[in-house]
Amino acid sequence: MITSTIASTSAAVNNRRATTCAGFGLGLRTQHYGDFLAQKQDLDWLEIITDNFLVDGGKPLVMLDRIRRDYPVAMHGVAMSIGSASGVDVAYLRKVKALADRVQPMWVSDHLCWTGLNAEHLHDLYPLPYTDEAARHVVEQILRAQDVLQRRLVLENVSSYIDFRDSAASEWQFLSYIAQAADCQLLLDVNNVYVSSVNHGFDPQDYLDALPVHRVQQIHLAGHSDCGTHIVDTHDHPVAPAVWRLYAKACQRFGHVATMIERDDAIPPLQVLLDELRVARDTAELVWAEPTSAAQMSPQRGWTVDVCRPGLEQVQKILVDHMLDRPGTPHASAASLLRAQEGVDVTQRLEIYHHAYRARLCEVLADSFAKTCLYMGSDTFEEEAAVFAVQQPPDSRSLSRYGAGFPAYLASKYPENPELWELAQLDWDLRTRFDGADAPALSAEAAKAFGDTRWLTWAQPLHPSVLLRTVTTNVAQIWQAINADAQVPEVQLLPMPKVMLVWRKLLQPHFQILDHGAATFLHRLDACGSIEDASNALAGTDALSEPQHLGGWLQSWLNDGILRLQPI
Repeated sequence: MITSTIASTSAAVNNRRATTCAGFGLGLRTQHYGDFLAQKQDLDWLEIITDNFLVDGGKPLVMLDRIRRDYPVAMHGVAMSIGSASGVDVAYLRKVKALADRVQPMWVSDHLCWTGLNAEHLHDLYPLPYTDEAARHVVEQILRAQDVLQRRLVLENVSSYIDFRDSAASEWQFLSYIAQAADCQLLLDVNNVYVSSVNHGFDPQDYLDALPVHRVQQIHLAGHSDCGTHIVDTHDHPVAPAVWRLYAKACQRFGHVATMIERDDAIPPLQVLLDELRVARDTAELVWAEPTSAAQMSPQRGWTVDVCRPGLEQVQKILVDHMLDRPGTPHASAASLLRAQEGVDVTQRLEIYHHAYRARLCEVLADSFAKTCLYMGSDTFEEEAAVFAVQQPPDSRSLSRYGAGFPAYLASKYPENPELWELAQLDWDLRTRFDGADAPALSAEAAKAFGDTRWLTWAQPLHPSVLLRTVTTNVAQIWQAINADAQVPEVQLLPMPKVMLVWRKLLQPHFQILDHGAATFLHRLDACGSIEDASNALAGTDALSEPQHLGGWLQSWLNDGILRLQPI
């Protein structure tokens, strides 16, 4: 049985303060790339969202490589799902390790939560029931993750809106035990502590006092939204006064710990966040300048064990079914898992997660299918996106690839509007070209420098970002008009289907409609063979009736990065 006392760790070790600090940082967001590239900013380090950079190539990795030359970085994930009953995904962990090997972060962090079960990923940070079974399982998963990562993991406390009926311990007891038993570190999100304290009615100081001081590696600060009956961790406001006060207490207890501010929505200019970071620095330095006494841990009560509790997998299965509105899943089943709290409507608290699932995926789809959303109108698009989100839950830990089936969904719902799903397919193709596989492009200068025609004999000469797609409407003109905020032309069915070329040139995706000859030639290259092979095979056909056409195509493809440079 798990108890509140960790026999292997003495009180002296538990109360040891941190003596080193990485300083004060911000989360790296795309809106501020230009600021960081333009000049050195007044901060000590940056935190990246790990899952945004688990891509094959493109602008995200290029920007990261450039920016990390000037700033140390920490990696912070949102998809490890360390508490899922289905266990950690080793393939995912290997991708995280590969990124860590590339950027050499100060540390790698994620959340003490679960985000889905088996192949269904809900992409929210769900709390765990604080039971013996959950504790044993989480410790085992942390140890497995640390073994794959070859690094000590840093785990963050999450904000929560529900409390499980069968929890045998407080969140801070559970978190403290996990950290000690798995020998991992902690990321203390002070805003999350405050949000949960209001939502569940506990004293946030009790939370701080219970954590083992030497385990706290980093502190998060963020803003939240006050909804009256509860608080939601939204990261779209400045840090609230109550959170600043709690941060000062955290600085007093945990000493010199790295601190950063998160802002994920309504992101202001960088200088606004730097000013807010200065408040954090001033607050911490003021506290650190004061004489301190030995940190004390609050008394901990023992845990009780009830073998009749539903298992972790059963609890998570019920919640997944509830979030996805599975037929035959009564609302009461999920509500029955929760602890009653005076003045709290547990069904309303469940609705926070229920709504967040749909809102998050609708937001992701609206971002990936931006032109489609404008074409349909936001209200209609959101209605269809919400239905799609329930019918086709994400099957990947990365939301960057969520939506591959949306064009087909629209085709089934709107069979009389081929331009709609062709527009969605174009949106998706451009999205996936953005951060797809990388390879150096063969330029006209490089081809000329070879001094011969060896590059014409290279096998698989197309750049890996090249995609050929058949279209039956004037979707290219529709997309371009929407992009230019111009009048959208009437839908036209083409007399004959056309081939569209989609690819990435430098860091940006592009597309163009091909004539018959160029399309046939590129299809031949895409299937197999070299430029020389394709030229010989198509010589004299209607695709290559005039040999000089090939010279024009090749010059264009060299200028546009359609061909890839291969090692000599």
